[in-house]
Amino acid sequence: MSDPPTNPCGTCGLCCRAYVVPLYGRDVWLISTRQHLNPEDFVVAIPEPKQHATAFQLDTEGFFYHLALDKKGTFEPTRPCIFLIELGGGHSRCGIYAHRPLVCQVYPMELFRRIVYLRRDARCPPGSWPEDEPRRPAWREKLQRNLMHFDVYSEVVARWNARVARAPRGTAFTFTAYLNYLLNVYHRLAALDREVGTEMLARIEETWTELPENADLTDSSVDHDAYPWIGYLSTARQIIDEFYPEIEPLPSICLERAMHRARRGTTEEEIPPELRGTVANA
Repeated sequence: MSDPPTNPCGTCGLCCRAYVVPLYGRDVWLISTRQHLNPEDFVVAIPEPKQHATAFQLDTEGFFYHLALDKKGTFEPTRPCIFLIELGGGHSRCGIYAHRPLVCQVYPMELFRRIVYLRRDARCPPGSWPEDEPRRPAWREKLQRNLMHFDVYSEVVARWNARVARAPRGTAFTFTAYLNYLLNVYHRLAALDREVGTEMLARIEETWTELPENADLTDSSVDHDAYPWIGYLSTARQIIDEFYPEIEPLPSICLERAMHRARRGTTEEEIPPELRGTVANA
């Protein structure tokens, strides 16, 4: 899972200026604990026009938001990331490289049906990546991890939003309260990861969202040991559901999405342009 032998990201920093970097709950917890920072020192809430899997609310009548890394100075999309270090001579470097967000770790690659490909809209200078770079196993490992943590964060957000929805009319929660909730949840989830162990966790990431062809987990012929991610998700959900116990357990967004995708297949329109002509829809 190391960086490529010649890493074009080493002193580039173009993407650190070109994007608003979205964060998952795990990113917030990891940066906060490893860098000894208050999340409010580096996290901002960006208003969203509509609800999606990782959009949270602070009151039932207000905006949805998503988390992002702050920028240097007044927040503007094209300003440098708050953690970008300028080295001089046109070079720059991530100041938290070992703990950078998951979306930064997988850039500029994407994953579709277990196939890794280079984003067509990548801001990397021409020729930065060898043609066979997407075939390096490390990319797929990191992209699978990214998928897993996106899904777990979706479950964490759903729990928070249920709390907001059940609050008395007119109740408004603070951004600080949401960040504290994330730190507490992910402190517990980190303990689960330590208990599971590095080897099994890698297996869970590798199989994440894989299902039998018929997507029927009640089929007695299904080898459940082939899908360890389901047991992990169930335990993670138990931890998440312990927060706000007055609210009943919610259906699993991740599991429902995986089963729907397995049963429905993929349409031509869903195949990324970079892979059309090389991937058959099913």
